[in-house]
Amino acid sequence: MVLKKTSNNDLVIGRGLRDQFMFDDGYINLNHGSFGTYPKTVREVFRNAQDQTEARPDAYIRYTYPDLLDKSREAVASFLNAPTNTCVFVPNATTGINTVLRNLVYRPGDVIVYFATIYGACEKTVSYVTETTLAEACKIEYTYPVSDAYLCERLEET
Repeated sequence: MVLKKTSNNDLVIGRGLRDQFMFDDGYINLNHGSFGTYPKTVREVFRNAQDQTEARPDAYIRYTYPDLLDKSREAVASFLNAPTNTCVFVPNATTGINTVLRNLVYRPGDVIVYFATIYGACEKTVSYVTETTLAEACKIEYTYPVSDAYLCERLEET
């Protein structure tokens, strides 16, 4: 496993992690967001949870699962340095964006700023929110190739 920090302390995951996944040798996964997978160690834990669920479904769902969920939220909260009660799991990023954007209370002058590369379903949520609330939207347009620094500058300018 290769984890390193850049000069600005961003965590970078390198090619050394490839062997932690089940990818075929000749396969390079370029779309991990939509059709990704998880590390082999996660797969083992996932399969073990499936086995426990099948062995004693009622006990697992009523007692074991809630305890494991709380411990998982605590681990994420610790990693993010956030209160545990503010950390939740969602099935995917689109559900997360929908949940957050549809549950905020918007006031006059509130603006949802987003990049042109937004996932279509999330942009539809932005449109819905601006049509049904006081929020406005501002899309940051650009054309690749651009640098990360350029995107950060555009966000700050906007």
